[in-house]
Amino acid sequence: MDTSKTLTGGDLWNHVTTLADRVRRANDLFAWIREGRIRLEPSKIFPLSEGADAHRLLESRQSTGKIILIP
Repeated sequence: MDTSKTLTGGDLWNHVTTLADRVRRANDLFAWIREGRIRLEPSKIFPLSEGADAHRLLESRQSTGKIILIP
């Protein structure tokens, strides 16, 4: 039993059940972003010709946020 593993998950919709709750929480989130209380990592943008570099970054597990390829 000492090596038993448990994987649990949740769903926000179990706690935020009304449209008013969703709107209030979304407004709070975007206000915190505007105020700088939450910072989003900028996307990494690569030209399509550097797709291999983008893939290496993804594989390295050193990236956070989006990796975008531009044709």
